[in-house]
Amino acid sequence: MYSLVEAFYYSIFSVLTSIKYPYFWLIIFIVFIQYYKIGKMEKTTLGINKRSPLLNTFEAILYGLFAGILGSSIFIYLRVIIDSKDFLFILPLALFLSMLHPRFVCFSYSGGIVSLISLLLGWPQVNVTGIMFVVGVLHLVESVLVLLDGSRTRVPVLMERKGEVIGGFSINSFWPVPFIVFVNRGIPYPILLYAILGYGDFTLSNFPKKKVRESASLLFTFSIILIVLSVLSIYYNLFKYIAVIFAPLAHEIIICLSKYKEKGKSGILTNPIAGLKILDVLPNTVGEKMGLDTGDIILSINGKRIVNKKDLDHIIYYRPKIISAKIFSLKKGIVIKEFISKDEAIDNLGIIVIPSETEDSFMVEDSMPGIIGVLNKFYKRKLNFK
Repeated sequence: MYSLVEAFYYSIFSVLTSIKYPYFWLIIFIVFIQYYKIGKMEKTTLGINKRSPLLNTFEAILYGLFAGILGSSIFIYLRVIIDSKDFLFILPLALFLSMLHPRFVCFSYSGGIVSLISLLLGWPQVNVTGIMFVVGVLHLVESVLVLLDGSRTRVPVLMERKGEVIGGFSINSFWPVPFIVFVNRGIPYPILLYAILGYGDFTLSNFPKKKVRESASLLFTFSIILIVLSVLSIYYNLFKYIAVIFAPLAHEIIICLSKYKEKGKSGILTNPIAGLKILDVLPNTVGEKMGLDTGDIILSINGKRIVNKKDLDHIIYYRPKIISAKIFSLKKGIVIKEFISKDEAIDNLGIIVIPSETEDSFMVEDSMPGIIGVLNKFYKRKLNFK
């Protein structure tokens, strides 16, 4: 029996060693493809990439290694034992399902499907309890990743509801997670396995960071329940059926519940009574250097009142070297934020604002939750920003 400290140190060594194996780089390539798709969406909507797919992938690797160490410490300390061949069925199915929708790469779906088929048909013969326990712990780790890194790859979107333009964010993150778990080969033996953890969501009624905190809380609760069901399935066979049905169903319910809550609430990123509200600020721009943030309302620039986007365009058209903006901040109230260009004139603030009209906007239609939503398509148009 390993102590917690021993499990932690062994996990660090084993997980960091995983980077030398080709399979790890295959997983990274799959993650890169997902971030490349996100980058294409950004390019379509914003005209640029807020962050390069390579940078997103690199940061995902760092967080994934951290998650692998955390998960491995739990597996080793609790001495979780599975059959390695089980994942020969689960991982290919997960990769296939990810082609239908990126979030289906989650082991809740593939693990639940393989386990249920095994229980009903007797083939393939898999360790249902072990699989469900692994899925539960991986989601526990995923809840930590979502909390720490869930809002990094947010993409701004605009939606029309009842004739009003509402701003929001599409949130998608993926992490390659190597982890250590014991396999049953007569004498239990630690083996290195790989998983791709993913988080996909959108928000209109909350700021991204608050949204990911809520999602992380739901995932944490889901993982604890699944772990408890897995432990009970050791003693009662009925709980194997309950666990394999609960895993994909509850995961899908969480997604549907999130979307239902969004539909039931009014957006917070809507047109203000006065001024122009900021939806997002692009990196390495004048807006970021000024300290502008999502939800800030531009009341005036260089002494001129801002009512709509045309007012902002008119000021930027003359390429000033000084920007002095009167801003209403949700955190600080009314403040003055300035930027002085020492070299070139300012022709772009690098901010995305919520327009008063739907023209020249990136509009996303409401889509159905769950598997039905896979069939829905987004209508994309280029988003203008200044």
